[in-house]
Amino acid sequence: MKDLYIIGAGGFGREVADIVRAINAQSPAYRIAGFIDDDETLWGGVKNDIPVPGGREYLKDLAASGASGVYAVIAIADAKIKEKIAAYLQDVVIWENIVHPAAVVSAYCEMGRGNIVQAHAFVSANVRVGNHCMINTHSGLGHDAALADYASVMGHCDITGNAHVGKGAYLATSAAVIPNVRIGEYAYICAGSVVFKDVKANAVMIGNPARQVK
Repeated sequence: MKDLYIIGAGGFGREVADIVRAINAQSPAYRIAGFIDDDETLWGGVKNDIPVPGGREYLKDLAASGASGVYAVIAIADAKIKEKIAAYLQDVVIWENIVHPAAVVSAYCEMGRGNIVQAHAFVSANVRVGNHCMINTHSGLGHDAALADYASVMGHCDITGNAHVGKGAYLATSAAVIPNVRIGEYAYICAGSVVFKDVKANAVMIGNPARQVK
């Protein structure tokens, strides 16, 4: 079994721990070695029976000590925070894809590293998923859709065929993107919005049809 560190001890991190437990229930794969969090008030404590030994420096020190196979996943939705952590630890850890057994992921999906796929998500044929993306429960990605690095898709979203979600973009709960639409980098699609047209980088979109408000 691999020792796995979950970076982020908040609610999302605790959800990821439950995904790991579901994976292990089918076939033991990981020992959850700890939550990693830069909040010093958590260090030495326990969250949901999992220790919090320290912040990101803890993993650097662990690797420097000669430990082999330091596996981790970033359980944080904020794209820019994820980017900073991934860059800081890029030569330190091995990033794992954590996929719930109740998710459906096509054998023809191309997936990078460090991704999290929650229960009952559906990822169709020839979807391309970058690195450190999150696909939440009951969300679907249609054929030939794409998620660039650090994109986050919350629950009950519908990203239809050939749609492209740019680097660091965030789709809030129940957002939908129609076929062939492109979402720009770091755009924010508000909950329940339906996107019919391409979205500029850093835009905030709301409504049905979605309109830019920032």
